[in-house]
Amino acid sequence: MTQPDEISLAERKLREALGVQVWVNADPFAGIRVAVISAEFTGMTPRGRRERVQALLPDTNIVRYELLTPEEADFVEVGDLGLAPVPTDLPLWPEALASGQADEITVRFPSEDYNTLPSPVVSTFYSLRGGVGRSTALAHAARIIAGQGLTVLCIDMDLEAPGLASLLDVEDRVTEGIGVVPLLAAAEMSGEISALDEHVLRISEETGLFLLPAGCPGAEYARLLSHLDPTAWYGEDEINPLRLLVEAASGLAERPDVILIDSRTGISPLAAPLLFDVSDINVIAFYPHPQARAGTRALTRALLAAKSRRSKEGDPCTPEVRFIVSPVPATAEVRELYAERAQEWIREWLSVARNAAGGPAFEALEEIVQVISYHEALATSDSVMRVQGADDFTVVADWVSGLVEPRNVLGDGESKPEEPSKEEVLASLQFAGETAENQELEELHGTFLSTADVDRALALDTLLVIGRKGTGKTAVFRRLAEASTAIVVTGPPGLNTHQSWTPDADVYTVLESDLRHRGLEWRQVWPVLVGLAVVQHLPGVPRPGWAREEIGVAAAGGDYLKTDLLKDVQTLLSDPQAPLLAGEWLQEIDRSLDTDHVLLFDALDTGFGNSDNDRRRRTDGVAGLLTAVGALGPQLSRLRFKVLLREDIWREVRVPNKSHLSARSARLSWSNKTDYLRIAIKQAWRSEPFRKLVTIRLNKPDFRLEDTPVEYWPEEFVRNTWIILASERVSGGRTAYTDNWIWSRLADANGDHAPRALAQMLTAAVELERGFEAGNRYSRSIIRPRALVESLDEVSESALDALQRDEFPELDPLLDRLREIGSTPFAAEQMEGTSPELVRLARDVGLLEEVSNARDKTGRYRVPEMYRKALTMGRKGQA
Repeated sequence: MTQPDEISLAERKLREALGVQVWVNADPFAGIRVAVISAEFTGMTPRGRRERVQALLPDTNIVRYELLTPEEADFVEVGDLGLAPVPTDLPLWPEALASGQADEITVRFPSEDYNTLPSPVVSTFYSLRGGVGRSTALAHAARIIAGQGLTVLCIDMDLEAPGLASLLDVEDRVTEGIGVVPLLAAAEMSGEISALDEHVLRISEETGLFLLPAGCPGAEYARLLSHLDPTAWYGEDEINPLRLLVEAASGLAERPDVILIDSRTGISPLAAPLLFDVSDINVIAFYPHPQARAGTRALTRALLAAKSRRSKEGDPCTPEVRFIVSPVPATAEVRELYAERAQEWIREWLSVARNAAGGPAFEALEEIVQVISYHEALATSDSVMRVQGADDFTVVADWVSGLVEPRNVLGDGESKPEEPSKEEVLASLQFAGETAENQELEELHGTFLSTADVDRALALDTLLVIGRKGTGKTAVFRRLAEASTAIVVTGPPGLNTHQSWTPDADVYTVLESDLRHRGLEWRQVWPVLVGLAVVQHLPGVPRPGWAREEIGVAAAGGDYLKTDLLKDVQTLLSDPQAPLLAGEWLQEIDRSLDTDHVLLFDALDTGFGNSDNDRRRRTDGVAGLLTAVGALGPQLSRLRFKVLLREDIWREVRVPNKSHLSARSARLSWSNKTDYLRIAIKQAWRSEPFRKLVTIRLNKPDFRLEDTPVEYWPEEFVRNTWIILASERVSGGRTAYTDNWIWSRLADANGDHAPRALAQMLTAAVELERGFEAGNRYSRSIIRPRALVESLDEVSESALDALQRDEFPELDPLLDRLREIGSTPFAAEQMEGTSPELVRLARDVGLLEEVSNARDKTGRYRVPEMYRKALTMGRKGQA
């Protein structure tokens, strides 16, 4: 901006040389504007006049001249000399680009508060340069959004080179006199848009897809186009045909939910108001070539400073911005290279954006950038209506449709007479976020979900149940332990299955010492422990014939204790042939039984303790147990082994014929998203008001939800029930669907999901929702998306705490290092100095994921959202 003393100096020099009628003002963007009325200009050409002024002010940047003789000035009002203050917030290129030059720009996106917008949502597709697939992306997105059940109106605003009608296969229906150009030209004269419906073409009979074409190119079209002056539409008291057109489109009988506008490329006059005024979300397409970098950067910064037509006094609304990187080579390595380059550019472009709280406005670039590979079928097709498999554009479609205000699944805030209110449902909802060890048996029964994996884990023939902590191993254990035929050999403390004699870390420490003294191995002591456990559960079974003392009884005459167990083990191992005799004893017991009994082994992780020695002992002990199971299992018919084991322990133990055990294992991984949602729904189903609300809304004559266990609901009913519970979409188009958002956020680095994390999230979200509802009613679902998003912090803290305290305290140094690194993903070299064993463990347990770097071939690590927040790590995708 020009300084006041520069203006005064220029004004003085001009007055001294040319006279008293001199006006000098600062231009709002750069330089000064000069107006002079002087007789000296008589007989001079306009160029000569400018040169005379430039000679007086040789070092001054003059951007506008009004140089008149006194006679010429008689026909001009002084106010018309162009020196009046110029508004700087007009949605035109000079003003917009100048506004984007600020070092920091505060933005207020609709999606920032998880909001949606009343229909229609207007989206402009723009590219600074041509040939990047902008119109193709719009056309495919339009088809996808219409296929979602929304009404879509496409408007071809690429007036100088219209082509959308051809892409949508209706060009032969565009006749002279219809389209955008005739409408805008008429509105400039009349001040209204009339008979818009006569200009709109229906594209598909099956879906609500419509087109307002640019017009029919020809002599009349060119004449009308040449008269359009978008810059003038934003003058004071001027008619604005563009806004009139958008308003008229909103009032069409078809009631479009979405309006998609195809804009002209480059800095064309009409593109500016499309981007900076009428749009709710701008989709910017570019190819990451250096030629596009500077211009798209300036455009992006201008978009951040824009205020859309939705803005109100004191409540600005910034148009959303998304990026399509297209068309990149289809080779995976090259695609990743271009994706990384584009993200680096976009991160820098958006770095000036701040939310209302002063923090970075963009948390995750991957949610606002879509890379589109080159597809020959797309590139060579004459019409998108005949192309299949345009899946890359689904994300683009979701960006736009995610901003559309959804239907209120709970009505207009008022319940129907027969329906429970939201308050009743919220008050009654409970989710089991605690560990299975801490659940009451009745609650465990009410929340236990049968799936194919769980059923396999419960099956009698399954020897081994594998899963990481929180995937439901202990819940399976408790279900199995309820049976009268169950024999718990080892189990977690705090349950009624944990007896006074159940082995713990101290017992295992003593046993290891005794085994070393005798020169025995862990595989040789486990049959003895199993036999003693059977005696405690089934007192009538045969006793070991080689024992010199009575075994299985308390020395003090009370409860059988751990010291009694150790004494009996030492007694039985004192015989040199004890390992052989113990196996024969178990076979004798097996023959004496007339029903099947399951030998249960749980708590084999922390049950051994958490010190380095304890973990080494655990590895040896579990390897010995699995070796014994593999050897003895085939010899027994009534005694059935079932070992529940944490996945990382299973991976690290070395066991003969491990593949045989693996073949008879079940893995609890929750790899099916629908089953994962069933966990939440089954727990919510315990609420009578929730059951009543859902059945009223979803029951069909041929399918009644209350008569069918949640496990057997069709996927359609699972999803619709989830929408009633937690809404369909998250944050206004950032991540489209709540189920996808939860699925990605609650996954560890190995892609595993824990039911406990989902229950914890919903527990926290319900509590937040009760508070939100008291001050701001929300009728689109029981739990609003904001409550889900804000509950992630608590879930992350809990997950990291469990990982660090309960499972892997040895990871402490690595966790400290991650906090120091501060953002993810990061170069693998930043872990130098950290034990490779710890890094391997972190990868095994889902804390770190190795990702490649296409640019320099170096390794990188990524921390999943499940742990990132608790580690207070930023995301490299943040801007």
